[in-house]
Amino acid sequence: MKYLSKNIKAILVSVIVLSFLASCQEDDSLTRRGKPGISITEKTITVIEGETATFNLSLDYAVQNKLDIRIEPLDENDNPIPVTEPDAHPNSGNGYIRLDFEDFNVPYGTWFEGGYFNYGYQGGTGYIVTYPAYTKDFQIDIETIRDIFPENTKTFKFRLSATSLIEAVLDEVITLNIENYVGTELITTFSWDGDYVNDACGDLDLDLELYLNGVFTNFSYSNCPVSLTISGSGTDGTYTLDASLWTTNGVTSPDNINIPATINFAKPGVFNETVDLSSLFPLNDGGLDDGNPNAITTFTIVKSGTTYLITNSSNSTIATGRESNYRISLNEKRELKK
Repeated sequence: MKYLSKNIKAILVSVIVLSFLASCQEDDSLTRRGKPGISITEKTITVIEGETATFNLSLDYAVQNKLDIRIEPLDENDNPIPVTEPDAHPNSGNGYIRLDFEDFNVPYGTWFEGGYFNYGYQGGTGYIVTYPAYTKDFQIDIETIRDIFPENTKTFKFRLSATSLIEAVLDEVITLNIENYVGTELITTFSWDGDYVNDACGDLDLDLELYLNGVFTNFSYSNCPVSLTISGSGTDGTYTLDASLWTTNGVTSPDNINIPATINFAKPGVFNETVDLSSLFPLNDGGLDDGNPNAITTFTIVKSGTTYLITNSSNSTIATGRESNYRISLNEKRELKK
């Protein structure tokens, strides 16, 4: 009986020890030797421009401190690309400003914005994203920027690494492929360069007006530049587009220079055409509201499904033309612009 009792006690002690060890393995609050690794589910992701690429990461086991990850864009030689530059403003001290990229945006603070002393190193580059203690699974997002230009697929690489204070091991490169966005809409943008006058958006007033089968449909008066969009799912028919100078608000030049205005027609990812309209708008001649009836040009857009045929008043495709008979009266336009 004594022998049996001793065996039972030994078995019970073994069970307790094994249970304790198992619980330790599952308890992420306990200190472990070494640092856990970080794995990435997919290291290469392809999206269409305008979409967000999400990379899923996972720690071998959670740690009891916050998790700081550095993200560095890389050039074609896998060298880090600066994401900040010194702020030249005289009152900025040693400040840095964030740089913008044409094709992507990393939606986290730069190493300087985040207070780099918190990450265990001074200087450096890239962005920092922080996750709370005991995080095991987490994501890193890279946003892409949609534009109107037809272009081939673009590829970008980013290095993910651990700061010196991080209690994990990470040194990986992720790849982002950005495919061309192909739209069905037609976007028209009327722009002008204001370098030759003070505050062009405040002094000069240029407008777009849209008619569908002769009926006044839409306008853009208040933005700089002004822009209108015809949706691909919109009504088919013949659209008339007027681009006009409303007023110069008394701004003149000794040489009566032309306002460097352009109009751009874009079907995103398909075509992108710009027409120079500067010869139509001599600055000293003023605009429609200044008594100049010639301060207007007209385009015709024939929409059939998602196909657009764009011509000017002379029936030339994507060209300039002047037309003096605007559709709504000056008084009606004045009321809309209030």
